[in-house]
Amino acid sequence: MNDIRQLKDQQRDKHPGFDSYIECMSRSLFTGLATFSLGFAGIYFLQQIGQRYLPYTKKGNILVATLVATGAAYKVTSDRTRACQARWMAVEEKYSVLQDAIEPAVPSKETIV
Repeated sequence: MNDIRQLKDQQRDKHPGFDSYIECMSRSLFTGLATFSLGFAGIYFLQQIGQRYLPYTKKGNILVATLVATGAAYKVTSDRTRACQARWMAVEEKYSVLQDAIEPAVPSKETIV
């Protein structure tokens, strides 16, 4: 399954929203990668500017920048992938985040007095 076009062709009939799901997931993962890269670079260079005010060494700068960038990238990637999954499931009509708003819960006969 290394060929994405072949995978899309195989799944197109069974899952009509699969093409947009794959594109959305790819975009989400690359957005997370870009968030990590830019976040690491930005925080590292900000630390270099204010180095005399910071209590840790150059290795500490790298560690702090890595941890902050990893946290930011994780948050961005997980939020965007959840949005992709919710959109795909809504297209598949199996589950929707808005399903409760569209179809209000019907009270059971036991609670009606």
